[in-house]
Amino acid sequence: MNECNTKKQRPHLRMYLYELRKNAQLSIYEVTNNMLLSKPYYYQIEQGIKGHRMDVVFLNDLATVLKTDFETLCKGELEYQKERRSLGIRREGRWVMDDEI
Repeated sequence: MNECNTKKQRPHLRMYLYELRKNAQLSIYEVTNNMLLSKPYYYQIEQGIKGHRMDVVFLNDLATVLKTDFETLCKGELEYQKERRSLGIRREGRWVMDDEI
């Protein structure tokens, strides 16, 4: 099969982030200004293209900007990651050493 014919897999959207942002009545511009991020980078996070391993400091700052609590944001991200794994988008195991398998 020719590599040109292989389709690039579409990212899985982070709808929970979109909904939290809309509930907070914030635009992407407002979120990115408060977080000191570029608009394209944050948009790619919402679109599921970037940010697959966001750290807790980033998540905490994002929760503050989105006017939600840290736990709600972490639960949303956990569900997002579980969906990605069930769809086969994320195949790698985390925190498992080869000799423990």
